[in-house]
Amino acid sequence: MKRTMTRRGFLKTGGGALAGAYALGLAGCGGGSEQEGSSKSLEFWGFDEGRVNFAKAAYKSKAFESKHGDVKITFRILPYEQMHDKLLTALVSGQGAPDIADIEISRFGQFIKGDRVPLLGLKGRIGDAINDIYEPAAVDPWSWKGEIYGVGNELNTVVMAYRRDILEDAGVQLPFATWDDVIAAGQEISTGDRKMFAIHDLSFGDHYMMMQHAGTAYFDENGNYNGDDPRSIEAMQFLHDLVYKHEIAAIAPAEADNNWAPPQYMASFRAEKFIATFGPPWHLSYFIDQVPDQSGKWDVQELPEGLGESRPTANFGGTGMAITEQSGNPEASWALIEAGNLTKEGVLFDFEERTAYPAYKPAYEEQALAQPNDYFGGVKIGQLYSDIADDLPAFRQSPVWPDTTEAIQRDVITPVMNDKADAETALTEMKGTVEDLQKEQ
Repeated sequence: MKRTMTRRGFLKTGGGALAGAYALGLAGCGGGSEQEGSSKSLEFWGFDEGRVNFAKAAYKSKAFESKHGDVKITFRILPYEQMHDKLLTALVSGQGAPDIADIEISRFGQFIKGDRVPLLGLKGRIGDAINDIYEPAAVDPWSWKGEIYGVGNELNTVVMAYRRDILEDAGVQLPFATWDDVIAAGQEISTGDRKMFAIHDLSFGDHYMMMQHAGTAYFDENGNYNGDDPRSIEAMQFLHDLVYKHEIAAIAPAEADNNWAPPQYMASFRAEKFIATFGPPWHLSYFIDQVPDQSGKWDVQELPEGLGESRPTANFGGTGMAITEQSGNPEASWALIEAGNLTKEGVLFDFEERTAYPAYKPAYEEQALAQPNDYFGGVKIGQLYSDIADDLPAFRQSPVWPDTTEAIQRDVITPVMNDKADAETALTEMKGTVEDLQKEQ
């Protein structure tokens, strides 16, 4: 994850936050005060072109136009860090925020620091539609103290994928039942130039997925640090051992400013240096887009058993649309969110454009989601996602989530995955760091 700017950091500067908002050129942005309530000119901020296209499609949909056809929305794309930091600056200063904004799951914690959340609560607006979504993916990441502040459209169910052709040629029996079977297969096919997995040492993602799979999370239901749970330690040790004990994995090619799937990471899969991976739909979409020559050679399954509680899946990633308290037209702002995230038309657009599998259950009736996936050997991957969706673990948000995951990356993931620290010691010592962060918020 990237270094974050905290709400507390802005508040410490006092009036500097307001001055900073003007210096950033934000004073004229946004739809006006909430009291106006019926502005016909709104703004949407996003950080990803695909996500903004998703919002634009919702704006052009019948669901939105039938209610607010006279409303004009300006869509702005800013770089990831810049957008989140400008949004936070504008909300802290009290002016300059857009009406609607995309907030990425790992940055939402910054917006719930302090006594008041500067976003509009959406629980009442969602109403009975809450029964139509998978909450751990669609609303939990943008929820705090019983209120919902954002809605996402992606069902980020984690699965395991692998090169069926290479493994079958090696005589491996598929699908995998246990992680021991995976390790045995990896030892069969691993050579000096080929491994099963690329494990990240600059991102908390692999550990986060495996600890959920094992049955735990970074925070418990009371918001306390839970990274020292034995199942979390087991997951961290498991990833370490894939590299250094079992020798079926290597450190993922990466760079500090793009620590998940930079060009060299995908190039290593194109060169068949790695032949298996695990992750959510957005992760697998990289392979479809960037490793097209291997279409039909891959297969996919739920996560094997043998690690902690062995949940068949985990939850990783997501972006939610939120309405700022400065929105000049909350009704129209909500209509955009609803049209994108809570209609078949909206979620199917994103599925067709970005293979984002929807968290909106009524869409599962559509044939487009049930089609065999040619890239993954004809598997009905949508059916697999929906079959394991009920096993998604709940997401437990925290005001210190961004700072905690940054600290875990720096003081746990990188040293452990470079064989320079003990997993149990690093995760246990992190407790004090997180407690200090919570005191300072």
